[in-house]
Amino acid sequence: MSAPGSLPLRRPRRAPSQRRSLVINALFVVLMLLVAVWAAWPIYQDNSYLVMAAGAIAAGILLAWLARARGWSWFSLLLATLGVYLLLGVPLAVPSALSSASNVLGGLLDLVAATVFSWKELVTISLPVGSYQTLLVPAFVLFLGGTTAALTLAWRGGRRSALAVPLIFAVQLFGLVFGSGAESAPLSVAGVTVPAPRESLIGLAALLLGFGFLAWRTHLARSEALNLAARTTGVRRTPGGLGGRVRRCALALGVLALAVAVSLGGLSAVASTPAREVLRSSIDPAVELREYVSPLSQYRSFFSSERYDEELFTVTSVEGDPASRVRLAVLSHYDGEVFRVVDPISGVSDQDTAFARVPNSRGSASGGRATAFAISGYQGVWMPGTDALSSIRFAGERAAELSDGFFYNAGTASGIQLNTLESGDRYTIIAPSEADATDLAGLARPAAASRLIDESLIPASLADWVTAQEVSSDGAGLAELVSRLRERGYLSHALTTPTAQSWTADLGDYQFSPSLSGHSVARIDALFTALLEKQNNTTSTENSQLVAAVGDDEQFAVATALLAQHLGFESRVVLGFSLAAADAVTGAPGACVEGVCSGQNLAAWVEVAGVDGSWITVDATPQFQNPLSPIDDATRDPQYNTEVLPEGATEQRAPEANPTSGEDQQEEEPVTRTDLAWLFAALKIGGISLAALLVVSTPFLVILGAKLKRRRDRARAPDVSARFAGGWDEYVDAAVDRGFADQGSMTRVEIARHYQSAGGKMLAALADQAVFGEVPPVASDSDAFWALVTAERAGLAASGTRRDRWRAALSLRSFSRLADAGRSRSFQHHRFRHHSPGTVRLDVTTVRPNRRSSSRMGERPRTSGRKS
Repeated sequence: MSAPGSLPLRRPRRAPSQRRSLVINALFVVLMLLVAVWAAWPIYQDNSYLVMAAGAIAAGILLAWLARARGWSWFSLLLATLGVYLLLGVPLAVPSALSSASNVLGGLLDLVAATVFSWKELVTISLPVGSYQTLLVPAFVLFLGGTTAALTLAWRGGRRSALAVPLIFAVQLFGLVFGSGAESAPLSVAGVTVPAPRESLIGLAALLLGFGFLAWRTHLARSEALNLAARTTGVRRTPGGLGGRVRRCALALGVLALAVAVSLGGLSAVASTPAREVLRSSIDPAVELREYVSPLSQYRSFFSSERYDEELFTVTSVEGDPASRVRLAVLSHYDGEVFRVVDPISGVSDQDTAFARVPNSRGSASGGRATAFAISGYQGVWMPGTDALSSIRFAGERAAELSDGFFYNAGTASGIQLNTLESGDRYTIIAPSEADATDLAGLARPAAASRLIDESLIPASLADWVTAQEVSSDGAGLAELVSRLRERGYLSHALTTPTAQSWTADLGDYQFSPSLSGHSVARIDALFTALLEKQNNTTSTENSQLVAAVGDDEQFAVATALLAQHLGFESRVVLGFSLAAADAVTGAPGACVEGVCSGQNLAAWVEVAGVDGSWITVDATPQFQNPLSPIDDATRDPQYNTEVLPEGATEQRAPEANPTSGEDQQEEEPVTRTDLAWLFAALKIGGISLAALLVVSTPFLVILGAKLKRRRDRARAPDVSARFAGGWDEYVDAAVDRGFADQGSMTRVEIARHYQSAGGKMLAALADQAVFGEVPPVASDSDAFWALVTAERAGLAASGTRRDRWRAALSLRSFSRLADAGRSRSFQHHRFRHHSPGTVRLDVTTVRPNRRSSSRMGERPRTSGRKS
């Protein structure tokens, strides 16, 4: 023990073999963590992920080294890890918050909230996610915590060091469980097909490194035991024979080969299943579109006098070739009433048609084109955009809100905005360059028809009309049918004569003809019935003489899609805006002028799938130069059926219409309500802050509660003598938590003399008298004794700063004191029980590991036993 005021004892230098073992342990742990980084790469696929992983692993190594060098307890290491997590979490896991100093505090709150909530968000978003929002946080938690815990276990040795392997296995599983269900393509090597080679290599590397680490730990423990026996007994170690080494190596290789064979066999069995199940496979799509009206049903509302000339948004080409069209919604499924976004059979649970959250970047955007959108008068969830999306960047005051509300469907290359678009919103879409357009006439009919529409929903009049045209069933026949349909149709956007300032004014010498809205089976059947009757009642073959169908893009796009489906081609309807010149067939002025799109520019077209999976755009707008003949115009007035309710009948109110069915919902009078958005935002921030505070403070509250319960149990023990003994233990625990050394098996008087507190000697005397005295104490004496204990504890607390008092209140040393003393007594009992007469009895000194050699007050080193 060093004298007061002298320098502390120096820690003995580590032997070269000990330093070598520490380095090898660290090497195994880091290599296994690199396998975990490799396994999770498909989730992120971004350089920020590699920077985060490197920083987290380096910080974990530093924390484990400091914990070993300074003798930290597990609780101290936990507090240090939490501090490093909060310090490095924003720059490594939430790099977007570093854009400005004001965003750093918000990034810290996002980090705390993401610790709990980002795990679910990670399995409900399309991959890869890059550094999108706070989705790097789960990987940062695992890499930082896994490195610190695994390396600390490996360096502290003992039986618990083997727990490092399953701990790192759990970190490695993160990439496989939270990743995609798709497997890597099989690899053929020397005629042998390896299923899922990437996943196989990850599993094999994890298995070999884990096996190597355990074998190394076993070898190290055996060598240390033999060295200890050699130092104790004086018997010199001799190297084992060659035969023994060969047997051990052969046994290890056999066990390793068996493990590899079993692992690869199990992997092959798993790979033979139809699909690999991961967490995201069982997560339903996040967005249900039933609450949104089908956009095709709202087509004619854009041609009303109020919205026809209203500026909706502006499109600007920033880089690359300008886009030719703006997509608003892609409708792939038909239920006989409306064209829908989702499949009416499988519903919103279909992963293929579901809109899911996507990161701002979906891969490399090199060589693509950038298109900027500035919203003016447009409002809605259907988001204007181009086709395939590489990345999207939001700007303006609502950038963060729009980023949170953006959902995308990769199959249809269309997006929606749950936080409804408003005037002033801006964003830029980067998309790959458009491929060369394929001619519809050059399409070959697919061998097996891939239908998205039930054949029963195609009206019989359509099939009869196709038969009457006598064309082929390939792409050339479909192109001819579409051309005849458009030239024999007549454009009309309304049922009643519109005002002078409307769409009719832009069509020149236009003769108005009324037309019904909607695109149900009955409406399409009426369209083809009129065409068929006109063709059967005349001998002319000129399209200009066969004009009989009235409607607009809503009906003719659906009719074109049904034609393609009837011939066996997969098709879908797209609602959007054209940025190219006026249509060459109809001459309709539908293109946006200088990128400014208004209601008059809305259009609907059809996309037909080719054999190679590409989609060919087909315009469907009917012509308006050749009007209906007078006789047709007089005989084909719209019919209105008025339903007369009988007297006494009770009108049954229809159930709430399905918004995607195209039925108009009843308009409700607007209700003026108090804007409580600020209150909800404040409550959300307050709730997240309280949750974060509760998460951080829970360990401390548990410690304080455990100490309070221990003190109450001691003070209220049934046996009065036990109350005195418990009071003395409370005094010693208070001293140990304050930084004094645990004096082990000293007597109470010796301990009180060593602590040198004001009433320590009196407490020791009263406790000894109560425990060993002839007269048993009474309850009133124990109350007075506990009052002295409380006074001594207050005196110990008053001798330091407020920080020292908090540190003592949260210290766990008093809990580990009794556990260490129990282990020491068990060890000594074991040693003396087996010692036989005539042998030299070894001195037993049990020194607490990972503790400083002297306290701040100069007391002797902390031991849980004395030399025998």
